Amino acid sequence: MGGVLYRPIGREWLDQGYWRIAEIYNNHPFTVLQYLGVHDDYVDEDGIYRVWENGHKFYQNAITIERFLREPIDIVIASVPEHITSFKKLCEVHPNHPKFIYQIGNAWPVEAGLAPNVMASAKIANVPGNVNFIEYHQEFDTKIFCPTVGVPGNNVYSFINCLNTSDIYKHDWPLFTGLESAMPDWTWRTFGGSCRDGEMNGQQAVADKMREAKFIWQVKAGGDGYGHVLHNALAVGRPLIVKKQYYAGKMAEPLLVDGETCIAIDGLGYQQVINKILHYSDPTEYAKMCNGAYKKFCEVVNFDQEQKIIEVFLSKLV
Repeated sequence: MGGVLYRPIGREWLDQGYWRIAEIYNNHPFTVLQYLGVHDDYVDEDGIYRVWENGHKFYQNAITIERFLREPIDIVIASVPEHITSFKKLCEVHPNHPKFIYQIGNAWPVEAGLAPNVMASAKIANVPGNVNFIEYHQEFDTKIFCPTVGVPGNNVYSFINCLNTSDIYKHDWPLFTGLESAMPDWTWRTFGGSCRDGEMNGQQAVADKMREAKFIWQVKAGGDGYGHVLHNALAVGRPLIVKKQYYAGKMAEPLLVDGETCIAIDGLGYQQVINKILHYSDPTEYAKMCNGAYKKFCEVVNFDQEQKIIEVFLSKLV
């Protein structure tokens, strides 16, 4: 859209009360360093740092609070509820008085009266009529997350953070390990923050690992507001293993068609799940599912079309 995107860097954002993500994690020093830390290989260009990712294929523009206040900023976006009040204050103290947007990526409330402009990549109910509102899919690079030729091995991979450590997933974790034990010819792996088999960082690395898998384990209690992993998996043409009940009423629900884009295991016992996995692993059935997964993604998600809608939304910022 011809803009430049900045994210905060430097703990002055925290010290001055604007950056509040650390409060979610009890102000843990590692969280502050992870998000705001200035590392030795970062080059300071008068308060703007170019932070490279994926082997110098992509970079983020990171900006200090001092440079932010000197930069001609047009829009400030809060992507977590904790930043609504503090980022609105940013708009007030900045000489340009930028427009404020609340970006909702999970099933959070609109916070009526606090956010005049709302972008939601989640299903949100009871949106006040006076709010400039848009529902959209968070865009990702479909040149990276795309199908490739070839049949993967018998691998089931999960990319759910904290799958084996978070209490919210403790009901389904024994199902994962039980299936792993019952299917010794298959490889079962969990990737992500605090996961048993390690982290998986960077878009290219995640996409490549997804294409290694025959199925993506997305049995995620509570579902997602949006669900990058779920959308990414279908974009690379990989069927999901899910409990559809977790996605009832969520943005991703239309993407989940049992036997077409996913294997739904709601209410099934171990042997029934195993039988479904083996059935859809048949080469003919599996090819249909891979094609169905990618086709459904393309039917439901159109980033280019949504860009035009977003441009209209931006033209109406309050």
